[in-house]
Amino acid sequence: MKRLIIVVEGPTEGEFVKHVLGPHLDARSVFTSTLIVTTRRDERTGAKLNKGGGPWRNWDRDLRRVMGENPGPDVAFTTLIDLYGLPKDFPQLEALSGIGDTRHRASEVETVMSKQFGDRRFIPYVQRHEFEALVLASLRALAGVLDAEEDLQGLEQLHSDIAGHSPEDVNDGTETAPSKRLLARIPSYRKRLHGPLAVESTGLESLRAACPRFDAWVTRLEGL
Repeated sequence: MKRLIIVVEGPTEGEFVKHVLGPHLDARSVFTSTLIVTTRRDERTGAKLNKGGGPWRNWDRDLRRVMGENPGPDVAFTTLIDLYGLPKDFPQLEALSGIGDTRHRASEVETVMSKQFGDRRFIPYVQRHEFEALVLASLRALAGVLDAEEDLQGLEQLHSDIAGHSPEDVNDGTETAPSKRLLARIPSYRKRLHGPLAVESTGLESLRAACPRFDAWVTRLEGL
């Protein structure tokens, strides 16, 4: 039995872990819990406001805290953070941004993260290029949660836009990143509503088949 704490960027990723990834790992005796990165605290009450993401210092703080609070060998830690829009204060960001091959860039980002924390229990994971790559792998299911004709027509256009590309290969341009494409083609698309529904309906097996980098991460987690 192993515990796994997954530090995620926001509520959408948290829902994905809760309803899709977590149950799969739980069945393999890897028991998951999720921590959404704390962006700030309520000035009056001191309560955490977990709206997700933000500067890298938020990630650094929360990761170090949770590692310190869980010192045993029976627990592991991982992340679910987007390569696109990596925080501006991320270590060595300028050098990393110069790596044109985003497969290599994502791996190098993970290497930097691993060195920063120096904890053998830590399995850094960077989603290439965004969580929405998993939504692009779920377009058939997405059609089932959309109603407006304009949205369904836009979905067909999106199918055409990315035809022949792996969802993980859809790039990280300011207008062509997965989230930008979804919003441009599907006016009513809402990340926290439609994304988790479509991804859960698609199922982990299909997501892994469409997204090899994601699949490799899940395989590693299964082996804990």
